[in-house]
Amino acid sequence: RIQEKEKERAEYVDLVNRSKEIESAYTDWQKARKELEEWDKTAARFREHEKDRAPLLEKIAVEKARLEEESRSLAVEETEVMNQKSSMEELQSQITAAQTSLDEIEANVKERAGLESSRNEAREKHAALKVENESLRREMDELKSRIDALDSADGADCPLCGQLLSEDHRKSTLKQLEADGKDKGDQFRANKKEVEDIEKQIKEYEAGAKVFVNLDGERLKFSNTVSQLTERIETLQSLAKEWDKTGRKRLAEVRKLLDTGKFAADAQKELAKLDKELAKLGYDASAHDAKREEELELRAIDDEYRKLDSAKELSKRIENEIKELEGEKKTMGKEVKEQESAHEKALKTLEVSEAGAPDLHEAERKLFDLREDENRTRDEVGAARQRVDVLETLRSRKKEYEIQREGLNQNILQHKTLERAFGRDGVPALLIEQALPQIEQKANDLLDRLSDGTMSIRFVTQEEYKDKKRADLKETLDIQISDSAGMRDYEMYSGGEAFRVNFAIRLALSEILAQRKGARLQTLVIDEGFGSQDAQGRQRLIEAINIVKSDFSKILIITHLDELKDAFPNRIEVEKTERGSVISVL
Repeated sequence: RIQEKEKERAEYVDLVNRSKEIESAYTDWQKARKELEEWDKTAARFREHEKDRAPLLEKIAVEKARLEEESRSLAVEETEVMNQKSSMEELQSQITAAQTSLDEIEANVKERAGLESSRNEAREKHAALKVENESLRREMDELKSRIDALDSADGADCPLCGQLLSEDHRKSTLKQLEADGKDKGDQFRANKKEVEDIEKQIKEYEAGAKVFVNLDGERLKFSNTVSQLTERIETLQSLAKEWDKTGRKRLAEVRKLLDTGKFAADAQKELAKLDKELAKLGYDASAHDAKREEELELRAIDDEYRKLDSAKELSKRIENEIKELEGEKKTMGKEVKEQESAHEKALKTLEVSEAGAPDLHEAERKLFDLREDENRTRDEVGAARQRVDVLETLRSRKKEYEIQREGLNQNILQHKTLERAFGRDGVPALLIEQALPQIEQKANDLLDRLSDGTMSIRFVTQEEYKDKKRADLKETLDIQISDSAGMRDYEMYSGGEAFRVNFAIRLALSEILAQRKGARLQTLVIDEGFGSQDAQGRQRLIEAINIVKSDFSKILIITHLDELKDAFPNRIEVEKTERGSVISVL
């Protein structure tokens, strides 16, 4: 419990320790806001002179953003190429190891093929000998029948050939039949002996072939590994050559342009001329921009300042709880010591009592236990010997599984890398973090013109969990809107104010997307956007459209308000009649 409370206290210690820093930063922010308000008032007086400056700044910023994006992309590519070069040696060593294993497997495959060939030849010979013995068995049975018939014949005719049977003829025929029977019997026994020998050879061949039972899968695996690694090295070499040929030179050119600032030369020249004219009027646009950036950077201190008071109170409360728990801990420690002392006294009393007691029964019991242990141990030794035999087989299978596990671990590692790269905390989050500051700045520039400097927005991508014990932050995307009255929810703004916010964010988002693709927005369409505005709001929206009209080839405005007809030079009027709609181009 103490550790939990100390962990909870640590969450607020940093905030409390930084109280002076936070309060000082909050004061600086308030000061910066006041100074920015003064700059905004000054800027309003010089707005007419600044209209021609905005397109030039935008053109310079667009070119700089494009060069910076290209530089970041080329730098990432350079890092990847260097990492790939360093990984080629590791890939080559993996190829060598896989090729060595593949060569060993190929040798084992040849040995297995030899064993299988010898086994098949032995099986064929075994089958032939068995067929031959079956034939010899039938022939010997037939000879025995003929001999028995000749021995039992008592007539004058031979029972075999039907001729006159004399004693000499009987003896010679019996002798011939017995000789034939002996030859066939010798051949039968020789074949049987050879069959037994062949059966032993077949078992030996099969036992030898079992050792190489998994060779085909291993050969395919290592063969695929060599092919994949070789293809990977060739791809990396090709990418490295292409980078050395074009990418490295282009990266140096882009960095030189960014370092020297020699880009968008015509726009910078014209901008310098306009800045000189504005300087005569006493307005410093760069100082105004710097003050706006300073206020935006300091704005984040607002949340920490609001959390500081509650953090002080919670820190004191947790400190008191820790002290109470420490007191409980000391009390429990005293109780433990008292119990240990009582235990030692009881143990001494027990030792004194046991010293005078006889131990004969204890010795007999121990002897019986030892005999039981001996019998049990003998049984365990027998079982262990059987398990040792099984272990040999398991070790072989373990090696196979370890090889398979290594391959699976490699696949898992690659998939986890891809999962992390394409997850919400990977490439998508990086793209959003890079784009949001640009979108926020462009939207605030336009909203500043639409609201006469009274409205601004802020994108928030992280916030705390409701569970204060969690130290990490929750991913979110909130839009905070402020005006002269402070920060309010979107629903609390009027329809006209909400339209200005929507218009500024959408236009900023479209421009950033176009810049990312290296393109230029051609058309802007505003459908019924003036109906929610009051007279002053409509006038500011018209001024904003005129400010950004140089960024588009065509701007289309759809409205039913007659008082806006003369606000734009060209229009298409659609009038409904009884015969249908009539279109007029003016």
